[in-house]
Amino acid sequence: MAIMVVVLMVAAAAYTSQKEMIFPEVAALAFGAWVMEETPWKGAKLNLWLSPTLAALTGFLIVRFFPYSPYLMIAAAFVLAALQLSLMRSSVLPSISAAILPIILHCNSWYYPLCVCALTGTIAAGHFLAERFGWGGHGGGPCGRDAMCRDNIYSRLIHWGKLFAVLLVVAAVALKSGWLFMIAPPLIVAFAEFSKPDCSIREKPVEVFLLLSLAAFTGVGWLYLINYVMHWPIWISAGLSVLSVFIFYHMLKLHFPPAAAIALLPVIIPAKNLWSYPWNILLGSAVFLSISVLWFGHREIIQGNRDNVESNG
Repeated sequence: MAIMVVVLMVAAAAYTSQKEMIFPEVAALAFGAWVMEETPWKGAKLNLWLSPTLAALTGFLIVRFFPYSPYLMIAAAFVLAALQLSLMRSSVLPSISAAILPIILHCNSWYYPLCVCALTGTIAAGHFLAERFGWGGHGGGPCGRDAMCRDNIYSRLIHWGKLFAVLLVVAAVALKSGWLFMIAPPLIVAFAEFSKPDCSIREKPVEVFLLLSLAAFTGVGWLYLINYVMHWPIWISAGLSVLSVFIFYHMLKLHFPPAAAIALLPVIIPAKNLWSYPWNILLGSAVFLSISVLWFGHREIIQGNRDNVESNG
């Protein structure tokens, strides 16, 4: 069902010639909400729909009415998406990608936020039914075990501030060098997910790097073979790309939803960037994961929990 949603989305975009209808994070959200035994995004079920939708609208409006340098636009989109997530107490980090993607791809069509709204609404409804009837992913109560939801405001500000500082530095390098997809939106989400203090996959940085790199090369490989060589419909390559990532999840015993979005992103990037894309992802993954391992740890969340205990007497 997760692959079917991706295929239908890409097929609709192809047959209507509206690439703005494609939101790569749909692959990640569908996997996390429908396939994983326990969804990585705790909190109110409504956030699975509302957070990405508001973020997509934010990114779209920035492109339409804030036409400054891409660097400032990306920074503004990240700050506003982070603020929305914090105010809603939402842990749906793919919303960051929803805000930044239209800036990276210069998307100013209303199709984008409307399709994000419809697609994430479908995923949220499917997740609700999965819980209701006992199949698919399971959520927790409000905030579940998500540490950043339980943490105090001071620790959350420190965490988001560090994420923002890293993004500013890497974005400056990416935009200056022309290696734009070092800051591919799903890769920024991967960095944010990997940097969460309670994230169990922090113990597997090598496996995460391998997964993200494989996803990028596989997405480009299937697109080139199916669409450029065999001249078959692009939705076939999209389905095969997502299927391949699901197989990688099984082989590596590592469930990390952003990889699915990274594999799907090549279907909407400019053709001139196709072969440089996986190398951008490889380099960006190495940079983001290395910084996360060296600079992000459990200390801030432990301190936050201590503050909460002290404040409660």
